[in-house]
Amino acid sequence: MKSLKGETDLWQTLVRIAVASIWIDAGVFNKLLNPGFLNPGSTAYIGFTLQYLAEGSPIRAFLYSVVFPHPQLVGILVMIGEISFGVLTLLGFMSRLAGTVAFYTNLIYFLSAYWTGTEEYGINLLLMLFNLYLVAKGPGYLSVDQLIQRKLRIVERPLPWLVLGSLVYLIVIFILLIY
Repeated sequence: MKSLKGETDLWQTLVRIAVASIWIDAGVFNKLLNPGFLNPGSTAYIGFTLQYLAEGSPIRAFLYSVVFPHPQLVGILVMIGEISFGVLTLLGFMSRLAGTVAFYTNLIYFLSAYWTGTEEYGINLLLMLFNLYLVAKGPGYLSVDQLIQRKLRIVERPLPWLVLGSLVYLIVIFILLIY
């Protein structure tokens, strides 16, 4: 049994590192280091991407009412979120909270982009599943969460983190809606 536990921990750690690398790549290289991402004069501007994705999206009304009024603010939040998800997931720190918020982010990406036929469909669906796996199972060994779990018993239980992550996401959406 002990070897099975070790294999599970190794799998969790490998999934965590893979998911973190995808988030860091997306946040740093595709957004932070892309000078056109927040520039309305660029063809890489997030506003154009949002407009294209909303055309056939089943959450078009949500995108028009919450996201479109402030594309640059949403772009900054997306950038900060993706980098944060990556760093927190890589470190295995607040993994379940980060995984929950990342799940909702991928759900929005998935519902916004799946109809385009781009690679966004597959990667977002896969990341949603991996994020849920990490929320349910935890980050595995070699993680900050593992080091502090003796002091904070709540780290071991996924439900409080799911609730907290859901509230965080809803609060951000509410703020964007009234902003």
